[in-house]
Amino acid sequence: MLAHVVEMHQLDKDPERLLHPGGSTASSPELTMNAFELTRYLTYCSEMLAVLGNLAALYAQRHDDPVALDSVDAIELLTTGISQKIWQKMMIINITLGNQER
Repeated sequence: MLAHVVEMHQLDKDPERLLHPGGSTASSPELTMNAFELTRYLTYCSEMLAVLGNLAALYAQRHDDPVALDSVDAIELLTTGISQKIWQKMMIINITLGNQER
């Protein structure tokens, strides 16, 4: 499912790495974004999740099958949950770094 792809791509976008850049290991992905860019990237991820949730709801409009409707509810819960985690990351960036790197 596409929501999991969005989730996987933002997993390594950890605000902790902006706060403590020296904590990387040899296998850590390269940190190439500043706070503004990371916040923008995370915003795009959240927007993509919202689109996926809305597409699921649109699909449900034409179906009255309980299994399909349960699946749509599950997709909406999944995308909302992932989006909340992303927003937590953005709040950490905004609270701890503020406008330092903007």
